[in-house]
Amino acid sequence: MVADVGARIRSLRTAKGMTQAQVAEPNYTKAYISMLESGRTRASMKALEHIAGVLGVKPADLLGGVAAPATPQYQLLEARRYIEQQRPTEAIPILEALEEGLGATDQLVRLRFLATAFNMTGQPKAAFPLIERAQRMAELLEDEEEKVRVNAVLASAYSRTYAYEEALRLLREIVAACEDGVPNDPAFHFRRLVDLAVVLTNLRQPKQALAAYERAIVLGEKFSDRPALGNLYAGMAKTHQNEGDLEAAIVYNQKSLQIFEELGLFDQVACTLDNAALLYAEYGNRERARECLARAAALAIETQRDGTLASVRGGGRGEDRSEAGPRDRAGSAQVRAQSRSARCAGQAARTSRRAPHERQRGRRAPVLPGGAPARGRASAAPASRDLRSLVPLRRVHRRQRGGAAARAPRAGDSSHIGSRGPA
Repeated sequence: MVADVGARIRSLRTAKGMTQAQVAEPNYTKAYISMLESGRTRASMKALEHIAGVLGVKPADLLGGVAAPATPQYQLLEARRYIEQQRPTEAIPILEALEEGLGATDQLVRLRFLATAFNMTGQPKAAFPLIERAQRMAELLEDEEEKVRVNAVLASAYSRTYAYEEALRLLREIVAACEDGVPNDPAFHFRRLVDLAVVLTNLRQPKQALAAYERAIVLGEKFSDRPALGNLYAGMAKTHQNEGDLEAAIVYNQKSLQIFEELGLFDQVACTLDNAALLYAEYGNRERARECLARAAALAIETQRDGTLASVRGGGRGEDRSEAGPRDRAGSAQVRAQSRSARCAGQAARTSRRAPHERQRGRRAPVLPGGAPARGRASAAPASRDLRSLVPLRRVHRRQRGGAAARAPRAGDSSHIGSRGPA
């Protein structure tokens, strides 16, 4: 098998008219490529990815093409593909079965992938021990790039456990490392900027969050990452809502919903629909809010997702009570939307009793897919031609622009609790 991989590397290299030194640069040496081609050493996962990138092929092609060889490296590539396709439940058993047969560098990558998959399935507590092992291996191997990538997984785990301050610290370090070229990976840099903006939004730092989103948009023009772009738009919707601009929040919410529907990411679709219902209710368009909840109900039936169905059933009971006022119904719809959004992320919904005057106002902030609820500020909601073109309004809250001061969060508000991790 080792000789076969080396022969494929030599064949592709000579076909492209490249020297061993050209294939090796800048991460490896000519001698290392020579040893690989002669079968005297085994290529690590990172080496395969580098060489495949230089030669313009996929790493799997170097391992044997479409026919799936029974090698640990090939299984590791399969697990990575599942993670990139948002199918972590299929990657986990493959990665757990690869305890043996991998070199130290590939074992480090396996731990990182496995921790990432647990994060994606809402199991950050299972990810933390794996991250700790990966950190120790990265230190022993003195692999600076892997240190940064493992820290990104840790930042994601912190975020999923509401430890936003810890996540913010790590993400700032990671973004700084990316700007210094470690790793030199624009897609990775883009995702970390989005993660940074989401954490800043959850910490109620909207100006810094919008600046991070703008940097991510500029970087994202170089490649296509639709899932990350959907999360970016969802984050911008939440940030604009916190800033009091409901019109912009609705526009970005619809952009994220369109992407999630195109990709078939049903959990994110359900969360985004609930957030849309919340925004429309706060804007005064109860009809569109009910439409969003009805779509979420249909999605729950189609995909047999009990959490979504339960939230919408609860919403139906609230809407049928004729004695409840319109503001009460809008407020209850927002609370239900928050509860569903937390469940979408695989986290237990933590609800608290709201004061009577808050129940009348019915104002709570939407929740990002995979994030925690965060309270936004009350805002004016002027009607505009842009929003009318998006949705006809039946009733709009009439307030003067820049009128009442934003309501401060209550003491003891648990909308952001601390720190979290993987990507």
